[in-house]
Amino acid sequence: MVGSALVTGALVLASLAGCSAPEATPSTPPPLPSPPTPDLARFYDQQLAWTDCDGFECASLEVPVDYADPSGPTLEIAVLRSPAAGDARGSLVVNPGGPGSSGVDYARATSAIVTDPVREAFDIVGFDPRGVGQSAPVDCAEDAEFDALIEIDGTPDEPSEVAALERASALLECTAPVEGLLDHMSTADAARDLDVLRTALGQERLDYLGVSYGTHLGATYAALFPERVGRFVLDGPLPADLDAEALTLGQARGFEDSLVRFVEYCAAEGDCPLGDDPDASRGLERLRAILDELDASPAPTSDPDRPLTEAAATYAILMSLYRVGDRPLLKDALASLASGDGTPLQRMLDERVGRESDGTYRDNSFDAFYAVSCRDRAAPADIKASVARLSAAAPFLGEYLAWGNLPCASTQATEGPAPSGPIPPVLVVATTHDPATPFAWAEPLVSQLGDAVLLVREGDGHTGYREGSACADETVDAFLLEGTLPEPGTVCD
Repeated sequence: MVGSALVTGALVLASLAGCSAPEATPSTPPPLPSPPTPDLARFYDQQLAWTDCDGFECASLEVPVDYADPSGPTLEIAVLRSPAAGDARGSLVVNPGGPGSSGVDYARATSAIVTDPVREAFDIVGFDPRGVGQSAPVDCAEDAEFDALIEIDGTPDEPSEVAALERASALLECTAPVEGLLDHMSTADAARDLDVLRTALGQERLDYLGVSYGTHLGATYAALFPERVGRFVLDGPLPADLDAEALTLGQARGFEDSLVRFVEYCAAEGDCPLGDDPDASRGLERLRAILDELDASPAPTSDPDRPLTEAAATYAILMSLYRVGDRPLLKDALASLASGDGTPLQRMLDERVGRESDGTYRDNSFDAFYAVSCRDRAAPADIKASVARLSAAAPFLGEYLAWGNLPCASTQATEGPAPSGPIPPVLVVATTHDPATPFAWAEPLVSQLGDAVLLVREGDGHTGYREGSACADETVDAFLLEGTLPEPGTVCD
């Protein structure tokens, strides 16, 4: 996910043919100590009480708010299981990223997120991380305040516009339904919950598929509990050692790369509202001119109270770059915008951020995004200086994305864990033109994980598994089902 006013190492690539199988985690490991400390026993000894919920199975998992104080407040983590289509060999826990996205909803979409052979072999289990969805959801702003943050000028040109952006960002003041939860919303806290879930599922080791931010959650788990890592697939790498500015710069460059590739696609299709010149720089100039026009005068939409601003249009464009299948929609929406109608682009944005026609948001993913992100990564000490640096490094999107760190400026970040031991082999999947988790982040995450193997998908869009590459799907499945890792340097089209 990219905030609204927020938000490649060299590889030797080989073909999939001739893959060998490095030693993988044994499927029946010896018993492991559980729980980590005796005072956590009541959490680690839980049995999940599954109930039917619309064709799936649901349960709640109790965890402490603060793992250093197990006798203190607790919260309930919502869990959903999609039972295996065949004889289950165990559970595969999945996480859709965000941070702030619902793992319960993700597991409901099992047929889309994993292949049929994996569905046949595993119970697919999703959970709403603490503060998300049904798990003691945090609340950081009114719906109208999120509207304002999306719509307000994200590239302020004068002091009054900077002050307005600062006021809008300051409105994000989070509350939680459980005492102390806001101080324990880091990814490390969620990773500890994940280990409690592992034992409740009866797993000696955790088998896990995490995408986007979910790779950071998985890597954090591996750092905390390396001896409990089973078959881990981390798709769309997000390294742990990026501060907020480094993360923002990486995403600015990733989205700019994907934007150039969209402009090239648009020109090749013909009748492109950005022009049909194959030189993408010309199309980007036209797009910048359109956005500058919106900065001066927002475009009318079907809702007279919600004209399309420059910031909202930029956000809509970024969100449409996640999936290659959105390119025709973006092309048409930009054509409408060039004709003076901002409605299609605004509707695209509303659909992607979960804003309903009545002005409500369908979940608390925005709230949780800020609550977790601000705990995980320290914002730049001087936002304005950071804006200047990112504007120079990523001319089209750096300024817009750099201002997005403003809501986290007053939050104290929590230092993440260092690896506590050697981590078993993990499969990292990276896409060469991924906008949100750019390819440049792949090697740093692989290095962080020690013996990880990198699988490269050559192509566009966010993440690589179940994104149209049979090669990537078969390679991931071979690891999940058989423990067979690809040859290092493997690339899939």
